[in-house]
Amino acid sequence: MIKTRLLALSAILSMATGSMFADAAPAAAPGALPVLVVQEVQTKDADAYVASIAKINALVKARIGVEHYRHVWEGDFAGSSSHALFVVSAFASATELYQDQDKLKNYPEMDVILAQIKDQRHLGDSTLYKGIRNEGVYDGGVVYNTGIAVTDEPAYLKDLDALRAIFDSSGFKDAKLNLYRAILGREKATHLVVIAFPTAVRLGEFLDALHDKGLLNDWNVEAAKARTSLTNGSYHEITK
Repeated sequence: MIKTRLLALSAILSMATGSMFADAAPAAAPGALPVLVVQEVQTKDADAYVASIAKINALVKARIGVEHYRHVWEGDFAGSSSHALFVVSAFASATELYQDQDKLKNYPEMDVILAQIKDQRHLGDSTLYKGIRNEGVYDGGVVYNTGIAVTDEPAYLKDLDALRAIFDSSGFKDAKLNLYRAILGREKATHLVVIAFPTAVRLGEFLDALHDKGLLNDWNVEAAKARTSLTNGSYHEITK
């Protein structure tokens, strides 16, 4: 059985709550501070599930005009979540999340698809994230995610400014840096760091710089004063 999880990061990553939103929102514009929904899903047929999400996205666009309401990601090197799917929904605010949910009620065509996928998936844990720093992600790209426990958020945001400067001066201007705070459904990690790259090759080059050249050795010493890293993993988008 394949496990899937909606992420803010993601990136959403991710893409909501309830039976409809567990399988959904638009990617927030860079600079905006979105709300992300991360929903865990279990499915026996990932391809069929992703195809169903594409149909749902088309219906959502027809009803409320939003493109790619739900984004699906797959875990690559992600520990127990490797080869799992992740659906990420992004909203301008928590209020918009519930407003969109209301707009999509009483939608017979949507009900048909939800009935069809009932046997394809089982809903698991759901987490709501608030964007604190948002540079966005790449459509069809990859992300390097780190779950962290933050003790001093303002100090860590300054650390991320320093990290941005390191990226820019070290050949990684194309890396997009994001931070999300877990506001509902939080367990061990208080925040999620999402670094987005346009391709897996670019992620590989970043990992080589990180571990062969010690790109962030000094930065990590300083950042450790404000946060503890708990988990990490890489993911790529497979939205149809």
